[in-house]
Formats: sequence, C-alpha cells, structure tokens
Amino acid sequence: MLFHMKTIQKLMAGSALILLAACSPGENKSDQVASVQTGGNTSASSSANAAPPAGEQPRRRLDMSKAEEDALFDAHQKCLEEKDPEGGVDGTPGPEGVRIHNDEAYKACASKWPLPPWEMDSSNPTFADKWHKNVQCLNEKGLKVTETEPGSWVYNGTPTMSTEEQDKITKDCEREIFGGGQK
Repeated sequence: MLFHMKTIQKLMAGSALILLAACSPGENKSDQVASVQTGGNTSASSSANAAPPAGEQPRRRLDMSKAEEDALFDAHQKCLEEKDPEGGVDGTPGPEGVRIHNDEAYKACASKWPLPPWEMDSSNPTFADKWHKNVQCLNEKGLKVTETEPGSWVYNGTPTMSTEEQDKITKDCEREIFGGGQK
C-alpha cells in the first residue's frame, strides 16, 4: 500500500511517544494499516497559522494544508535533532518502526508532537462513533475495508483502486463524517 509514508512514519513516531510515556516499547505497524489522515488545501488566516501558546502542545486541524502540517512535524523533528544530534546517523531515518533518537530526546520533545485534529482525537467522546461511520462511508464508496479499532482499518484483500482514488475517497469520507472545513 502506498499510503502517505511520511504521514505514517510521523504517526508511528507519535505512537512511540505515547507508548514511551506508558513505559512500554514502541510498536511496529503493518503497512496494510491505514492511519488517520488529514490534509487538503485551505486559505491561510493569521489565526489559523498562529503557534499555540507557550507550553501548549500543537494540534493539527482538518482544514490544515500539507505545508502547515509538515511545519508542525518538522518542529518536532528539529527538537529531536537538537536534543540528540547523534540520532539518525547521516541524517537518514532508521527502519520503519525503529526509533532513531534516544529516550531522553523523545521525552524532552513530547510537547512538540502535534496532536490530531480534535474531530479525530480518541479523547473526543464522539470519535469512535464517527470513525465507525467513516469506515462505513469508505465501504459504501467502494474501498472495502474492515475497522480494526477506532482510528484504523485494514483492506479486505488487495486494493483494486489507484492510490489517487483511495486518497480521494478517504478525504471525501473524512470531510463528510468529521467535517471541520476540510477542502
């Protein structure tokens, strides 16, 4: 599956941070598991681009552009590199699911990891129900997936659609079910 590998890697790093906080090892995700995706184009406003108040963890938005989202993840990566300059030898990432920075760097930079959009945050009391409806929408539009837990799904067999078609359906369903002004 050719899902947005950069997004998957970023989400995996976030999962590792959560697991680190719970004192358990990072997990390795299959490339067949889809992750919560955000994106789309939007006109930028000064309040939409404003950095969170000092000490507050940044939160992605459903209507956030790819460039805005990348800037949030880049700030986290920069922090990791500052805290652990020896991590990621030659600037190359480790194998998928393998941490490339030390535990201290991840702990020090945890507050810079962007939270998911509130609509798609597992802390949101409506998330699980909306995710279930999102998976139903994906199936109705022909993607043929099975929900594994709120926030992820797997394909029922080999996808028959192009990556572009899959991405369009995924974004259309997110927009339909979660809203959030995503374009």
